[in-house]
Amino acid sequence: MLNGKYKFKKWASVMAAIPALMIGSCTDLSEEVYNTVLTDEYGKTPAEIETIVGRAYASMRGYDGNWTLEFPLFLVEGASDEAVIPTRGTDWFDGGLHQDIQRHQWTVNNVAIEKSWNIYFTGVSKVNSIIYEIDKAELSDEDKNNIKAELRGLRAYYYYVLCDLFGNVPLQTDFSDKELKSNTSRSEIFDFIESELLDVIDYLPASGYGKFTKNVGYSMLARLYLNAEVFKGEAMWQKAIDAADQVTGYSLEGNIFDNFLKENEGSSENIFVIPFDESVTIGNYWQSLYLHYKSGIAFEINAWCGNGMCAEPKVWGLYDEADKRRNGLLEGPLLAPDGTQLLQDDGNPVIHTPEITSLENAKQGDGVRNIKYEIAKGDNWERSNDWVLIRYAEIVMIKAEALMRLGRTSEAQSLVAQVRDRAGLSTPTDIDLDFMYDELLREFVWEGHRRTDQIRFGRFGEAWWAKEVSEPYRTIFPIPANAMAANAKLVQNPGYSN
Repeated sequence: MLNGKYKFKKWASVMAAIPALMIGSCTDLSEEVYNTVLTDEYGKTPAEIETIVGRAYASMRGYDGNWTLEFPLFLVEGASDEAVIPTRGTDWFDGGLHQDIQRHQWTVNNVAIEKSWNIYFTGVSKVNSIIYEIDKAELSDEDKNNIKAELRGLRAYYYYVLCDLFGNVPLQTDFSDKELKSNTSRSEIFDFIESELLDVIDYLPASGYGKFTKNVGYSMLARLYLNAEVFKGEAMWQKAIDAADQVTGYSLEGNIFDNFLKENEGSSENIFVIPFDESVTIGNYWQSLYLHYKSGIAFEINAWCGNGMCAEPKVWGLYDEADKRRNGLLEGPLLAPDGTQLLQDDGNPVIHTPEITSLENAKQGDGVRNIKYEIAKGDNWERSNDWVLIRYAEIVMIKAEALMRLGRTSEAQSLVAQVRDRAGLSTPTDIDLDFMYDELLREFVWEGHRRTDQIRFGRFGEAWWAKEVSEPYRTIFPIPANAMAANAKLVQNPGYSN
């Protein structure tokens, strides 16, 4: 059966039993070796291997004693022209961290930057520790290599995110090596990611829901090559096309929102997801951070809603009225199930407007909201919508963009048309990169792509709502102050002061 047809609930169950991961930094990528002891009698069955490998996925949820993957989401979405977290009265000021992100005025002390660094380096450390366990086990070389292939692929994913966010980061692959590491250049990190993926790709599992499979490996290569000009200083458009062509067994869903259902494991499009399972109290709560306080009434859910992130003012206007994808954004009056207007605590109606009064003092209803993921009646805070990291539409658009950059616009147009046809739209014959730039936002809104896309298109420094023109060095974030203080070998990224 094709990838993505089975929900890997064990993935969630394994991590529900894991103690809080140690939050390390590049200054100390060692951590406790956890509870699995490998012997020549253990690690042979699929179930046993899952208990070994499953722990390596924990940082994808950002677990460090509490769920903190929201911080990378706040960072990448808030730094782009797609989304913003305005201060609403006394809510969401949080020491000014969101305002600083919106204005591109972040410093080395920004909490979202520090959390993001910690989360993904914890992932690296976890992988290294498990590989260390496997290397010491009395398993055959073939068994070891097969298990380690998935782990190395996942570590390459973590390093891809670190490369995207921070550029020049320490490279640590040996758990037994306790020496503090200096920065490795972004170009060399690129080379490491590419080499690791190419080395393990033939040994990756052919299928496995929520796992690092062969198709995930090729998808990550396609992403890497698409951004090679930024990461490496060398365009690799044809390599992006070639890697995208290796992703097989997937197709676009007829309805884009089927990819984001509460039970979305049946999607023919989702290639790599973070599985969530509310039954083991590991649920996807992130969409509630967008919803107005009264949304629990509107959607008949039993969950607190944070009234935080919303779309920047221009986003709603980028969608044609006929665009079906616009249904993933909530605009207009917020109504109770009986159709009556819901009111704020001050008696004013809750109306979500594209306009936002101000970054510093927005009204409660300001901003269009994210409803891309299904909100099912009766939902609690913890929900079972699996978070989509890579879907086939991205592979289609990677190939289309790479073709456009090689001057093969007619080939690109037919690919873009596949995505737009699903949205109920025709596609002009004369599409260009400006068209593609907007189309990527329309297709992948709320999915964390926009910052990377803007940087690749050379438009991240432009002025937009509540943001002036920003410096080129801000295309990567600073190394957090705590990491710098703990490791004297680290060199701060250009433009930033410690």
